[in-house]
Amino acid sequence: MLSGRLDHSYAPEVRRAINPITAAKVGANSAYRFAPPFLATIASGLHASLPTLAAALAVGELAGLSAPLLGRVAARVTHRAAICGGLLGIAATASGCALSRNVAQLGAWLALLTMTKIVFDVGVVAWISDRVPYVQRGRVIGLTETAWAGGLFIGVVAMGVVTGLTSWRWGYAVAVVAVTALAVLLRQRLPDEAKPTHIENPPDHVKPKLGHGWWVIIATVTLTASAQAVFVTFGKWLKDGFGFSDIDLAIVIFALGGVELLAASMMIRYSDRWGKQRSAMIGAAMIVPCAAGLALLSNHVVIALPILAMYIATFEFAIVSALPLASNLIPGNPSKGLGLMIGAGTLGRAAMAAPAAAAFVDHGMWLPATIGGACAGATVLSHWRYSVSPGSHS
Repeated sequence: MLSGRLDHSYAPEVRRAINPITAAKVGANSAYRFAPPFLATIASGLHASLPTLAAALAVGELAGLSAPLLGRVAARVTHRAAICGGLLGIAATASGCALSRNVAQLGAWLALLTMTKIVFDVGVVAWISDRVPYVQRGRVIGLTETAWAGGLFIGVVAMGVVTGLTSWRWGYAVAVVAVTALAVLLRQRLPDEAKPTHIENPPDHVKPKLGHGWWVIIATVTLTASAQAVFVTFGKWLKDGFGFSDIDLAIVIFALGGVELLAASMMIRYSDRWGKQRSAMIGAAMIVPCAAGLALLSNHVVIALPILAMYIATFEFAIVSALPLASNLIPGNPSKGLGLMIGAGTLGRAAMAAPAAAAFVDHGMWLPATIGGACAGATVLSHWRYSVSPGSHS
C-alpha cells in the first residue's frame, strides 16, 4: 500500500490517510477524465460533431478559471468538508452529465463538475501542505497523484467497458456510484481537522516571489494545452483511422494509464532529489520529440501508439513535478497557490480543446501533435525563465 512508501519522518495521520485519499482521487479523476478520450462516442450519442462537442468541453474547462476563488472558499471550511463536499459535488454533476439531452446541457454540467473537482483537489493539497514540510512534500503529493493515472487505467477503463457494452451515459453512472461510496468512506476515515503537525516556515532561499512565480503559472497553461491537443483527438484518430471500437479504446486507455503510473512513480523517486523545478522542465522537454514523432508517424498505428504513450507519460511526469511548486508559490497559503495553478491548467485545456479538434478534422493527427509540441517547448522556456529568477527554488 502507499502508506508503506512513507517512513516515520512523516506524521502518523498522513501515513494513515494516504490510502483513502488516493482512492478518492482515483474516483474523482475517473469522472473528470472520461469525456476527452470518448468525445467522439459522446458526440455521436448527442448527434453533434466533434468540434461542437469539443467546444462544450472547452466551456466546461473554462469553469476552472474560478479556481482562485474556489481555493479561497475551500480555505474557509475544514479540509475534510472541502474534500467530502467536493466528492459529493462530483457525483451530482456526473449524474447531470449522464442525463444531458443536448450539447449545451452537457457543457453546463461539465463546468460544474470541473468546479466541484477543484474544491476537492484544493482540500486535499491543503490538508497535505498543513502536515508535510515542503522538502518532503513532493513524495506525498506524488503518491496521491498516482490517482491521476489510476483514474485513467482503472476508472476510465471501467467506464469505457460499460460504454462499449451499453452507452456513455451508463459509463458516467459507474463514476457516480464509485465517487459517492468514496465520499462516505473518507468521511469516516479522515480525521476532522485533527491538530496538524507543526510545519516550519520555509527558509528564505526557498520562498518564491509571486511576481516570478507567474512563470510557473504560464508554464502550466502551455503544458496542459500540450496534453489537451492529443487527449481530445486520439480517440477519434484511432476510431476513424484504424477502426478501433469503444472496447478497443478502453484497452488502449488501460495501457496509457499504466505508463502514466510509471511516470508518476518516477516523479516520486526523483523529483525531490533532482529538484521540482528541474524535474518539471525535463518532463516538458521530453514531450517535444514525442510530438514530432507522433506528427510524422501518425499513419502507422503500431509505431505511433508507443509514441503517444511516451507523450502522455512525459506530460504526467512534468505536471506532477510542478504541483509542489504551486503549493509553495504563496508561502503560508497553499490553497491560493494551488488555485492559481489549477486555474492555469484549466485555461490551457479550455483554450486548446476546440482548436485541436478542428485541426484534427481538417488536417489529421499530425497538426494537433505539432501544436502540442510547440506548447511543450513554450513550457520549457517558461520554467527556465523562472529557474533563473531571483528567489526561485527547485
